[in-house]
Amino acid sequence: MEDKAIFIGGIHGVGKTTLCKKLKKKLDICHHSASSLIKTLKNDDEDNFNKQVKNIDGNQKLLITAISKYVDRSTRYLLDGHFCLLDTNNIINKVPIVTFKDISPIGIVLLHDSIENIQNKIKGRDGKRYKSNLLLQFQDSEIMYSKEVADELKIPYIQFNVLDDIALIIDFVENITGR
Repeated sequence: MEDKAIFIGGIHGVGKTTLCKKLKKKLDICHHSASSLIKTLKNDDEDNFNKQVKNIDGNQKLLITAISKYVDRSTRYLLDGHFCLLDTNNIINKVPIVTFKDISPIGIVLLHDSIENIQNKIKGRDGKRYKSNLLLQFQDSEIMYSKEVADELKIPYIQFNVLDDIALIIDFVENITGR
């Protein structure tokens, strides 16, 4: 089976879901959230409010299982998720490369924004305020590792600022999916 995932990555609060909703409308494409897929198979008390993950490797295995169970991988789709995650000590951890190999995306879009905007979105959505330096390190790690993943998988990659014209991503997706 030929995989057709376009992975939309970025840190919490950057606007992945908002972007995916816009792309879904404009491209007539399915959208799945990695966290939602994991939650369909998960059964514990993980602190989702604080965005901390107790068992990063275990969560990624659940994600791969959920994708194989609930996602039609024969049609193109957007999968929003992360390249890095915070553990319970607020330490930034890379998602294992094997996860991305198993997802087998055909392209990567890395979404980024100013730290101030991200802080404001998280505060408005979750009522939580993260320190600027943590968010900056988190976003820098996400950007660097996303490039490494794209290089390792030898797939197209684009960085997208939320203030950029969405037409850039539409062209990117259409070029790599042949539409």
